[in-house]
Amino acid sequence: MAQATTATRGRPRSEEARARILKAALELVQEGGLAAATMTAIAARASVSKVTVYRWWSSPGAIVLEGLLDQAHETIEAPPGASARDAMFHQVEALVELYREDETGAIIRAITSRSESDPRLRDAFRKYWLLPRREVAAEILRNGMTTGEVRPDINVEASLDVLYAPIYFRLLYEHLPLDDDLAAQIMDLYSGFVATEGH
Repeated sequence: MAQATTATRGRPRSEEARARILKAALELVQEGGLAAATMTAIAARASVSKVTVYRWWSSPGAIVLEGLLDQAHETIEAPPGASARDAMFHQVEALVELYREDETGAIIRAITSRSESDPRLRDAFRKYWLLPRREVAAEILRNGMTTGEVRPDINVEASLDVLYAPIYFRLLYEHLPLDDDLAAQIMDLYSGFVATEGH
């Protein structure tokens, strides 16, 4: 299974300093929203120089998103030995549960809203949050095609949009709650899996 990774610039990062920076960014957002997580504030809270912060990240949003991804990394990886359907269900269900947490859901809503007018934040959201999950999910579906668990004629990228879109729609517009059974409903509606006994 592919591991979600994030690229860095310049010399290798000190893991201890990286952890302090990510922690500082998330603390600042929790205390005062996205506006509070400036590069200056993050550097001061983490006891590092602004030069260090700018060397490793292009914007405060990138730091916040990488910090969220670090916290939620286990929600991306599939359980060992899981079938394609079960692995995909794990991802979908874990994302629903993640967004039901007031803290994470609020941060993602704020980032999504601001990214409309902030191209750097939009790029960071794509790079540090959307793509790592999609890359692992795409591999799940492609492996499922190989094993015969997933229909060979599906479009993988469109499938990911179908599986994730209901979650983001409810998160952003709040017209309906992120119910306990939403993941199961999404999986039941998706037609890309080959029917097997028990499903």
